[in-house]
This record gives sequence, structure tokens and C-alpha cells, in this order.
Amino acid sequence: MAKYCKSCGKEYSGSYCDKCGYGKPAERSKTFDKYKSNRQLKEEKLKKAQQSGKKPVSAGRIVALAVMVAAVIGLVIWALIKADIIGTGDKTEPVKSYFEAIAENDYDKYVSTMPEAIADTYDEYIKTFSLSKDSFIKDSYSDYYQLLGDSFTVTVNCGEETELGGADIMDAEETFKQNFGEEVTFKKAYKIYTEVVYTGDVTKTYYYDVYVAKIGFSWYIVNIDDYFENDEATKE
Repeated sequence: MAKYCKSCGKEYSGSYCDKCGYGKPAERSKTFDKYKSNRQLKEEKLKKAQQSGKKPVSAGRIVALAVMVAAVIGLVIWALIKADIIGTGDKTEPVKSYFEAIAENDYDKYVSTMPEAIADTYDEYIKTFSLSKDSFIKDSYSDYYQLLGDSFTVTVNCGEETELGGADIMDAEETFKQNFGEEVTFKKAYKIYTEVVYTGDVTKTYYYDVYVAKIGFSWYIVNIDDYFENDEATKE
């Protein structure tokens, strides 16, 4: 009479399953272990741990430990950021991007170098006067384009950096609030002496005092004083 294996389901006629060995005394324990339930396995692990004197670690304890470790790592990273050791970026990056954006006629890159409140005023301006982003930069820096031509490049060299003191920062924050109607906290602020070489139909070198401040975790340009020392442009 044919029988069906209780372990693997195969039909067999002998005293044991010729596929998995179920029913054969020497193989029964291996077959049973292979198909036993998760609950049985957990119970056996618990029993073995108790016999060895070791306390089993539950999944809940593992999760709690992982959460604790993640929290500690987060606190360490936060402390390093607040101490200006990591995550604050380079204060000269917005300076370089600003002048590159003028040469590239890239409005989005241009406003990304400024605090949101300042960028919003430019967005509102082009919206009010129905200007395009492309025309805004060319109109705003028309004297550059008239001198250098429609296509030019820039080389930006950031030099001496002067950190502003507490009183200067407070004055800058107050001026910002008066001009843009928004309170802001400058964690740090610097004046960066910057040389920009413009190369187009002619080559011209301009010098600027660029004021940058760290707002949150990023650096932004908050003011620029420009002047130049070269009286004559060099023709290419």
C-alpha cells in the first residue's frame, strides 16, 4: 500500500521515504530538524542557552541597543557640527559660485549663494517686472557684458579672511532685519578679500571685499563692496 511522506510529501511504498529518509531510524533526527518549525528552533536555542549559563539576547534588546548607539553617534556628529569641525562647508564656496554665475548667466546658481530672504527679493523682482532669469543677470551686469562681450570667463582668487567680531555681527543682523524684514542669526561672519579676473573681449581684474556669514550650517554672501585697481583693460 502506497504511503505519503509526512516530511516531504513524496509517495513511497517501503518502510521509510526513499527521498528524504523519513521513517528510517538513522535519518529521522536529521529529517525532523530540517522541517521543524521556527518556534521549535527558538525553544531549542533558548534551552541550549540556559544549559550553557548564557542569557539569550532578545530581538527587542537588540533593537533598543541599536537605537541607543544611533543616538550617541547623532549627538557626537551634532557636537562636531556646532564646534565647526565638520559639516559647515567652505566659506569661500559661495564667493566663487557668485562670480561664476555672473559669467555663466546662471540665475539659480546666483541666488543660491545668498540667504533665502535675499533670494526671495530677486524672485519677486523678476516676477513683478515679468523678466526672465537669463535677462535679469545680463541687465543687472550690463556694464560687464558691454566691456567683456557676450561670453567671458572668471578666475576667482579668495585671499585674506578677516573674522568679524560680535558687535559687527549684531549690526549686520540688525541691518539684515531692516532691509529684508527677517530676523537672522549669523553664527560667524568674515570679510574675504577677493580678486576676480574677467576674460572676454578684454581682460579686466576687479577686487572685492565680500562679506559672508554662516546661517544654520551653510555659508552665504550677505554683502559685497567692489572696487578695482587696474585703470586700463587689456585687449585679447
